Amino acid sequence: MSFVRVFFDSFTLLKKCPRLYIPKILVAFFFFPIFILLPFYLLEANIMAPTNHVTQPLQLFGVLIQLVFILVYTIVVYVVDSFIVNPMYPVLVKQYYKEKEINFHRAFSTVVRHFGTIFPALLVVSMLIFAAMLPFLFIMVTALLLKNTFLFYLAIGTAFISIFAIFVLFYLIYPISSLEDFNFKKALKQAIRISLKHKADIAKAFFLSMVISGVSYLLGFMIAWLNTPDQLVPKLGLFTAFVAIRVLIAVFATYQYVLNAVFYLGIEKGVFLSR
Repeated sequence: MSFVRVFFDSFTLLKKCPRLYIPKILVAFFFFPIFILLPFYLLEANIMAPTNHVTQPLQLFGVLIQLVFILVYTIVVYVVDSFIVNPMYPVLVKQYYKEKEINFHRAFSTVVRHFGTIFPALLVVSMLIFAAMLPFLFIMVTALLLKNTFLFYLAIGTAFISIFAIFVLFYLIYPISSLEDFNFKKALKQAIRISLKHKADIAKAFFLSMVISGVSYLLGFMIAWLNTPDQLVPKLGLFTAFVAIRVLIAVFATYQYVLNAVFYLGIEKGVFLSR
């Protein structure tokens, strides 16, 4: 099954069944505050301020507490998205291939039934992501305390490279753990084996997703930066663009998880939508 065929089948599936967008649009709604509040709190810490600008320790401590709150909220939304919503997509895709319709309740029940594989497998991946993020968090906090812009961008670069590599390796963990009766160890091994076999194509798909997310964060910073009354009109314009980008991300995220399910069903099971 060629990569072009995978893309074509994924678009065809979403065109035939637009209800597949619903879960990711809901998730995007709950992620919405993160993209607004995180840039706002970072700017409040004056990370971009001149070196002669002194931030009061109490003010900086308050901002760090707010950042911790955002981190906890992000983890909660991430857990629901990762352990419940995302594993449903391979099941929904397989339902449509077999029955030409989808059932969210049955998909949820299937995820619950495979939770013994899904949970530990995704927990291992999440721990790897957390471990990869530790350098990012350490450098980011150091950058805030020292008001060092270079360290701040270094943290972003470190996070990008680490997360990119891990997600490429485990790109197919969802269809494998949701659809197969494997234990979590075998699911992890299969995910890595198949992902390495198709790493170039998987990297292309995931890179586009990260670029769109990056644009979303950039708009969030711009909205937070425009905070005076005379900047209300441009701020509203940026906010409108931001909402449009978030909707676009929800659409692409849906496509991303439909794509990896179609990818797996096509290359491993020989299932094609457009026969």
